[in-house]
Amino acid sequence: MATYIIADLHLSENKPLLLNALANFYDKTLILNDRLIILGDMFDVFVGLDPKSAFHQKIRAIISKAHARGVTTLFQRGNRDFLVDSKAADYFCMTLISDFYAIPTVNGNALLMHGDQLCAQDRSYQNFKRFSNNPLVKAVFMCLPLSTRENIGNKIRNKSENRESRNDLERHLNNPNVKKLGRMFLEKAKCKLLIHGHFHVYGGEDNAFGEGTYRLGLGMWDSNFSYIKIDRNELKLVQRKMEKNF
Repeated sequence: MATYIIADLHLSENKPLLLNALANFYDKTLILNDRLIILGDMFDVFVGLDPKSAFHQKIRAIISKAHARGVTTLFQRGNRDFLVDSKAADYFCMTLISDFYAIPTVNGNALLMHGDQLCAQDRSYQNFKRFSNNPLVKAVFMCLPLSTRENIGNKIRNKSENRESRNDLERHLNNPNVKKLGRMFLEKAKCKLLIHGHFHVYGGEDNAFGEGTYRLGLGMWDSNFSYIKIDRNELKLVQRKMEKNF
């Protein structure tokens, strides 16, 4: 039995390669009793479950096929798919987990989170996050017609796609305030290792939030894909070329 962790697939109808990559990852990597934990942004944008959508049906088929052969999928919401609720997770044959989720590893307990929680200095984003996670706001939004929700979601996605460069993101991860926040999260969870996505910066960092702490960052699925494998013997971070495997 092994645990695999991925993040930031950004699945969408106009990127069938990524959907195929997810299917192949399940088929070629995961075996009986393995579990996959998806740390958010599985969707490029998610504005609510649509059982009539062929796109949603395909995702459901991929994950339910793996479930039928003994693979468990856990899902943690990201900033692109925070509207995934327990009903939607059930539809996709996933179990919804909390925004901060700790698991045991051979290197001690690890804290898993999407990673946008580290963007505390981005006040406009944090204000939007608090506003959009308000239950009343969610309820009103979900009452809108699907086409309206899709238009709003696409506008938010297009705005966020003006991404910072890799150097900018690495500088953000090295900001003293981010370090302080990460240390606080780890101390509260009684963990030494932080595993996250969101920044699309692949790699590990020793003493990331103080001596004896570690950070493992997952990259976005694009020309490369990355994952973490954890079993009773090891914990490893892996990156591979997409075209060579899928």
